[in-house]
Amino acid sequence: MKLIISVSNFFLFFLILESYFVTTVKAQCVQGDVSVQYSISGSKKPAQRTNDVTMESDPNCRGNSSVTTGVQEHIGPNSPEQNRRVHQVQQGSNKYPQIPNGTTVQIRSNVQVDVDNPSDRFPHHPQK
Repeated sequence: MKLIISVSNFFLFFLILESYFVTTVKAQCVQGDVSVQYSISGSKKPAQRTNDVTMESDPNCRGNSSVTTGVQEHIGPNSPEQNRRVHQVQQGSNKYPQIPNGTTVQIRSNVQVDVDNPSDRFPHHPQK
């Protein structure tokens, strides 16, 4: 019985000691980019697309977040050219120098879709 109480007291002491030396963790920065580029066309050629995304973050950044979004659409008989450029910069200061610098979380999602519309390949004759 005494051994069990001694072990439990040791664990309690260890938890108190650990909480004294461990500092709270602050969130790193998060950067996100979400976009959709799509074309509904009867063209036999696929759309020409670029999606140029650059993300920069200060190594001391803490607790910031930013998200960019974009939608580019094309509906018609010809093949489109869709170009997108995004530049994100986050800055910040580390108010907690005892916490080591971490890496900013960066999330990128770019959906590119080509949908064939065969009716675009037939001549249209509007009725009078």
